[in-house]
Order: sequence, then structure tokens, then C-alpha cells
Amino acid sequence: MSLTLIAIGLLGLAQLIVKGQRASFEAYQRQQAITLANDMLEKIRANGARAADYVAAAPVATPLGTGTRFNDLVTGTITNCAVATCAPDALAAYDAAYWDGLLQGRTETVNAGADVVGGATNARGCVEIVVAAVAPSAQATYRVTVAWQGRDATVAPVTSTCGNGLYGTETRRRVVSLDVRV
Repeated sequence: MSLTLIAIGLLGLAQLIVKGQRASFEAYQRQQAITLANDMLEKIRANGARAADYVAAAPVATPLGTGTRFNDLVTGTITNCAVATCAPDALAAYDAAYWDGLLQGRTETVNAGADVVGGATNARGCVEIVVAAVAPSAQATYRVTVAWQGRDATVAPVTSTCGNGLYGTETRRRVVSLDVRV
């Protein structure tokens, strides 16, 4: 009798450990997504005069994270502004390409383009204008969103359509969005 009670208790404990590991993994992925979104947000803020170029580079309809732009950076099609002086428009292209690689979990060294070290699962990144500038001196509000694939189904996100339709079901799509006024 006591062995049965101990066995049931251990099974419950094992289930609790598994749930804790899943929750820890989800939290890790969310933190990775927040870090990636904040990285792009700071780049937009630093190159505010060309903020619209970031929207064009990472639109909601075709988010970054596929590696196409990062490959252009590795092959030299896009100028590597880490080693060359760039104009603001070239810097925006470089930032988008670099972010494309980071979304895939690439290392931060462009020359090590094949090294994938992890990150959010199937991450995609989008930049959109939330509030356009009306007057010449007014600031626009830009939204940087990172979407990724969660393990378990939850409620479908409604704050952004970034990554919409890429993860099989919307209840597995996760998003983190940050806004910046430039």
C-alpha cells in the first residue's frame, strides 16, 4: 500500500518536473525574442533618419528570419558596416541583414555565417509603422515584433500579424512587440 502511494507521488513529481522544464524553455525563448526585438529597436533609434528603411526591409507580409539577407551580408552583396563606414541607408540594410541572421540563431560574427548557436524556434522579425508622423517635426511610432513557434498550443496572439500562418496553427505562434518613437 505504501509503495503504491510513493509510486503515485513520484509520478506526480516527474510530471511537475516536465512541466517546469517546458515553462523554462518557453521563458528562455521569450527572453531571446525580447533581446532580438530590443536589438532592432535600438538600431532604428540610432539611425532614426532612415527608420522607414527598416520597415521596407522587414515588412509584416515577408518577415526577416529566413537567412536570405544574412547570406547577402556574408557574400558581400550587402556592405558589412562593422568593418566599413556606411551611409545611413546602407547601415539600415546592414542592420536588417544582421538581424536576419540573429533571428536564425547565427553567431554575431558575419564571417562565421554557418554557425547556428540557438535562439527562438523559427523566429521571424517584422518592423511596421504604428503611428505615422503628421508634421515635419512630429515623430513616428515604429513597432518591432519578433514571432516564434511555441511547443504547446495557447491563445493566438492578436497584437501583431508578424509570422502569421508560418507555424501550422496560430495557437503555437508567439509574439513580442516593442514600440519606439523616432
